[in-house]
Amino acid sequence: QYAQRLQMMEQFLQQQNQGENLDALKEVDPIGYAVKVAEQAQREKQLAVLQQEQQRIAQQQQAEQSERLQSHLAEESQKLTSAIPGYGDAKTGDQIRKDIREYAKSIGWTDQELAKLYDSRAVLSLYHGMKYAKLQSNKPSITKKVEAAPKMLKAGTSNPRNVEDRKST
Repeated sequence: QYAQRLQMMEQFLQQQNQGENLDALKEVDPIGYAVKVAEQAQREKQLAVLQQEQQRIAQQQQAEQSERLQSHLAEESQKLTSAIPGYGDAKTGDQIRKDIREYAKSIGWTDQELAKLYDSRAVLSLYHGMKYAKLQSNKPSITKKVEAAPKMLKAGTSNPRNVEDRKST
């Protein structure tokens, strides 16, 4: 609310400065001209003070937002450390993060999207997807199983004996 009120005051002061024609007043009323110039200088000083206050508030809000983001990131990182084995370890954690990033890129995520990924649930989903994809890549395909399987006889048929053996009996 304070920032909004400062904005409204700034707009008011800017409108006050724009509404006057000092050149015409200079010719007609020199004393009124001097008063208006002094008033305008006063408004410009007030406007400068308002703008400095707005910048201070903006910096304060940005610092608070940055602090909240850092707190949120630490919380989400803690969730990932407890959910993914080895994620908190320096060496294995780096490899896990690299593998997750590579998997995410392979399914269409961009670097910009990954840089803005703050939710541990999304990272956890990518981790599980990566693990599933690894399992699927290690699993032999169905066509290889069919080719490697022995040929089976149909039910009700036997292995045909030599035709000469049947005739002799």
